[in-house]
Amino acid sequence: MDVRRLLLLALLTALGCAPSGPRTDAIDPSALPSHGRFTALIFYAKHCNCLDAHEGRIGEMYGRFHERGVTFLFVDSEVGADQAEDDAATRGRFPFPVWIDHGAKLANELGAEYATYSVIVDEGGRVRYRGGIDSDKTHLHDDATPYLADALDDLLAGRPVRSSSNEGLGCALRKW
Repeated sequence: MDVRRLLLLALLTALGCAPSGPRTDAIDPSALPSHGRFTALIFYAKHCNCLDAHEGRIGEMYGRFHERGVTFLFVDSEVGADQAEDDAATRGRFPFPVWIDHGAKLANELGAEYATYSVIVDEGGRVRYRGGIDSDKTHLHDDATPYLADALDDLLAGRPVRSSSNEGLGCALRKW
């Protein structure tokens, strides 16, 4: 890496603008309001049209995996997150709750920078997948790679996750 790029990265990091990347490979699952055999955390922002575009796919995943022991949870790490507003915004659209991540502690621990960024943790809190819901952003395609669903299928079948990390494609989180 040349000196200019190194200096730019150092400056961006000092300003808090450089991507932080994943910081932990495990969390304390008891810190979550609920958790199952596997917990799929989907970072949420009520302003995100990428999340809106994935509404149907998220609902389908919930229907497919919830009965198999997977807990789904939206995580709102944004400045000004409000439980009543989040509940009103998701009521009737999504069959699982939004949890407020005060101070963006969990988002920072897991390296979440975007809404739709998803993390699967096992019952011991070990991170088993992190990345996008799928390979689409706002325009959904029938041939999208279903990263999150594939990871859940693999984990539930006792197989290694075929791709344990992918790019999250969503709106930037306005974190605390």
